[in-house]
Amino acid sequence: MKRTGILLCCTALAAALCAQQFKFHLEHLVAKASNSVDLSVGGATLKFAAKFLDASDPDEAKVKKMINGLEGIYIKNFEFKRDGMWSEADLQEIRQQLRAPEWERILGYKSAEDGENDEIFVRTENGKISGVAIIASEPRSLTVVNIAGTVDLDSLAELGGHFGVPKLEKAPGKK
Repeated sequence: MKRTGILLCCTALAAALCAQQFKFHLEHLVAKASNSVDLSVGGATLKFAAKFLDASDPDEAKVKKMINGLEGIYIKNFEFKRDGMWSEADLQEIRQQLRAPEWERILGYKSAEDGENDEIFVRTENGKISGVAIIASEPRSLTVVNIAGTVDLDSLAELGGHFGVPKLEKAPGKK
Protein backbone atom coordinates (compact mmCIF):
# COMPACT_ATOMS: atom_id res chain seq x y z
CA MET A 1 0.00 0.00 0.00
CA LYS A 2 2.81 2.42 0.90
CA ARG A 3 4.61 1.67 -2.34
CA THR A 4 1.48 2.41 -4.40
CA GLY A 5 0.98 5.70 -2.52
CA ILE A 6 4.57 6.75 -3.17
CA LEU A 7 4.25 5.83 -6.84
CA LEU A 8 1.04 7.87 -7.16
CA CYS A 9 2.65 10.88 -5.46
CA CYS A 10 5.68 10.68 -7.74
CA THR A 11 3.45 10.40 -10.81
CA ALA A 12 1.39 13.43 -9.73
CA LEU A 13 4.55 15.44 -9.05
CA ALA A 14 6.03 14.50 -12.43
CA ALA A 15 2.80 15.50 -14.17
CA ALA A 16 2.77 18.86 -12.38
CA LEU A 17 6.39 19.56 -13.26
CA CYS A 18 5.79 18.55 -16.87
CA ALA A 19 2.77 20.83 -17.10
CA GLN A 20 4.67 23.78 -15.67
CA GLN A 21 7.63 22.98 -17.96
CA PHE A 22 10.23 24.86 -15.94
CA LYS A 23 10.82 25.90 -12.34
CA PHE A 24 10.62 29.53 -11.27
CA HIS A 25 12.92 29.36 -8.18
CA LEU A 26 12.01 32.88 -7.07
CA GLU A 27 10.58 32.15 -3.62
CA HIS A 28 13.46 34.01 -1.94
CA LEU A 29 12.15 37.27 -3.45
CA VAL A 30 8.82 37.12 -1.60
CA ALA A 31 10.41 38.47 1.62
CA LYS A 32 12.12 41.31 -0.27
CA ALA A 33 9.05 42.35 -2.26
CA SER A 34 6.58 44.99 -1.12
CA ASN A 35 3.90 43.18 -3.15
CA SER A 36 3.90 39.74 -4.74
CA VAL A 37 1.49 37.63 -6.76
CA ASP A 38 1.78 33.86 -7.22
CA LEU A 39 -0.86 32.56 -9.62
CA SER A 40 -1.09 28.87 -10.56
CA VAL A 41 -4.08 27.82 -12.62
CA GLY A 42 -3.98 24.17 -13.67
CA GLY A 43 -5.63 22.56 -16.67
CA ALA A 44 -8.64 21.28 -14.73
CA THR A 45 -9.41 24.77 -13.42
CA LEU A 46 -8.98 26.29 -16.88
CA LYS A 47 -11.36 23.75 -18.39
CA PHE A 48 -13.86 24.38 -15.60
CA ALA A 49 -13.68 28.16 -16.22
CA ALA A 50 -14.13 27.59 -19.96
CA LYS A 51 -17.51 26.00 -19.28
CA PHE A 52 -18.78 29.42 -18.20
CA LEU A 53 -17.80 31.08 -21.49
CA ASP A 54 -20.58 31.64 -24.01
CA ALA A 55 -19.73 29.79 -27.25
CA SER A 56 -22.25 31.99 -29.13
CA ASP A 57 -20.23 35.13 -28.26
CA PRO A 58 -17.38 35.36 -30.83
CA ASP A 59 -14.84 36.76 -28.35
CA GLU A 60 -15.65 34.23 -25.64
CA ALA A 61 -15.61 31.40 -28.20
CA LYS A 62 -12.05 32.40 -29.17
CA VAL A 63 -10.96 32.38 -25.53
CA LYS A 64 -12.64 29.00 -25.01
CA LYS A 65 -10.82 27.57 -28.04
CA MET A 66 -7.49 28.92 -26.81
CA ILE A 67 -7.99 27.54 -23.27
CA ASN A 68 -8.82 24.09 -24.64
CA GLY A 69 -5.22 23.01 -25.19
CA LEU A 70 -3.68 24.62 -22.12
CA GLU A 71 -2.28 22.60 -19.23
CA GLY A 72 -1.76 25.59 -16.97
CA ILE A 73 -0.93 29.24 -16.53
CA TYR A 74 1.71 30.14 -13.94
CA ILE A 75 2.60 33.73 -13.01
CA LYS A 76 4.94 35.18 -10.41
CA ASN A 77 5.06 38.95 -10.01
CA PHE A 78 7.11 40.97 -7.54
CA GLU A 79 7.10 44.70 -6.85
CA PHE A 80 9.87 46.31 -4.82
CA LYS A 81 10.23 49.64 -2.99
CA ARG A 82 13.80 50.21 -4.19
CA ASP A 83 15.94 49.42 -7.22
CA GLY A 84 18.34 46.50 -6.87
CA MET A 85 16.15 44.28 -4.70
CA TRP A 86 16.43 41.51 -7.29
CA SER A 87 19.48 40.64 -9.38
CA GLU A 88 20.26 39.40 -12.85
CA ALA A 89 21.35 36.13 -11.23
CA ASP A 90 17.72 35.61 -10.15
CA LEU A 91 16.79 35.38 -13.83
CA GLN A 92 19.79 33.42 -15.06
CA GLU A 93 18.53 30.18 -13.54
CA ILE A 94 15.26 30.57 -15.43
CA ARG A 95 16.98 31.52 -18.70
CA GLN A 96 19.21 28.44 -18.35
CA GLN A 97 16.08 26.29 -18.47
CA LEU A 98 14.73 28.13 -21.53
CA ARG A 99 17.37 26.88 -23.97
CA ALA A 100 17.43 25.09 -27.29
CA PRO A 101 16.42 22.64 -28.59
CA GLU A 102 13.07 22.74 -26.71
CA TRP A 103 12.89 26.50 -26.15
CA GLU A 104 13.60 29.37 -28.50
CA ARG A 105 13.79 33.04 -27.63
CA ILE A 106 11.61 34.90 -30.12
CA LEU A 107 11.67 38.40 -28.63
CA GLY A 108 14.05 40.46 -26.61
CA TYR A 109 13.42 44.08 -25.70
CA LYS A 110 15.75 46.25 -23.64
CA SER A 111 15.37 49.92 -22.76
CA ALA A 112 18.44 51.57 -21.30
CA GLU A 113 16.37 54.66 -20.57
CA ASP A 114 13.86 53.13 -18.15
CA GLY A 115 15.59 49.81 -17.36
CA GLU A 116 12.78 47.72 -18.84
CA ASN A 117 13.68 44.28 -20.20
CA ASP A 118 11.23 41.86 -21.80
CA GLU A 119 11.82 38.41 -23.28
CA ILE A 120 9.46 35.90 -24.86
CA PHE A 121 10.35 32.25 -25.38
CA VAL A 122 8.36 29.51 -27.07
CA ARG A 123 8.64 25.78 -26.49
CA THR A 124 8.09 23.42 -29.40
CA GLU A 125 7.39 19.70 -29.49
CA ASN A 126 6.87 17.82 -32.73
CA GLY A 127 6.66 21.10 -34.66
CA LYS A 128 3.89 22.56 -32.46
CA ILE A 129 4.11 25.28 -29.86
CA SER A 130 3.68 23.64 -26.46
CA GLY A 131 4.49 26.53 -24.18
CA VAL A 132 5.20 30.22 -23.88
CA ALA A 133 7.45 31.87 -21.27
CA ILE A 134 7.61 35.61 -20.65
CA ILE A 135 10.14 37.43 -18.49
CA ALA A 136 9.42 41.12 -17.87
CA SER A 137 11.61 43.18 -15.59
CA GLU A 138 12.06 46.75 -14.49
CA PRO A 139 14.26 48.11 -11.71
CA ARG A 140 11.40 47.78 -9.20
CA SER A 141 9.39 44.89 -10.63
CA LEU A 142 9.86 41.41 -11.96
CA THR A 143 7.30 39.16 -13.64
CA VAL A 144 7.71 35.62 -14.96
CA VAL A 145 4.86 33.93 -16.87
CA ASN A 146 4.60 30.37 -18.15
CA ILE A 147 1.71 29.24 -20.33
CA ALA A 148 1.98 25.45 -20.53
CA GLY A 149 0.26 23.34 -23.14
CA THR A 150 -0.67 23.64 -26.77
CA VAL A 151 -0.78 27.31 -27.67
CA ASP A 152 -2.67 28.08 -30.86
CA LEU A 153 -1.01 31.25 -32.11
CA ASP A 154 -3.82 31.86 -34.61
CA SER A 155 -6.35 31.93 -31.76
CA LEU A 156 -4.02 34.15 -29.75
CA ALA A 157 -3.64 36.53 -32.71
CA GLU A 158 -7.43 36.65 -33.20
CA LEU A 159 -7.78 38.00 -29.66
CA GLY A 160 -5.90 41.14 -30.76
CA GLY A 161 -7.98 44.22 -30.00
CA HIS A 162 -10.06 42.34 -27.37
CA PHE A 163 -9.65 41.75 -23.62
CA GLY A 164 -6.76 44.25 -23.50
CA VAL A 165 -4.65 42.24 -25.98
CA PRO A 166 -3.06 44.72 -28.41
CA LYS A 167 -4.02 44.37 -32.06
CA LEU A 168 -0.96 43.58 -34.13
CA GLU A 169 -0.95 44.80 -37.69
CA LYS A 170 0.24 42.37 -40.33
CA ALA A 171 2.62 43.45 -43.02
CA PRO A 172 0.93 43.64 -46.46
CA GLY A 173 0.90 40.24 -48.16
CA LYS A 174 1.95 38.36 -44.98
CA LYS A 175 -0.04 35.66 -43.19
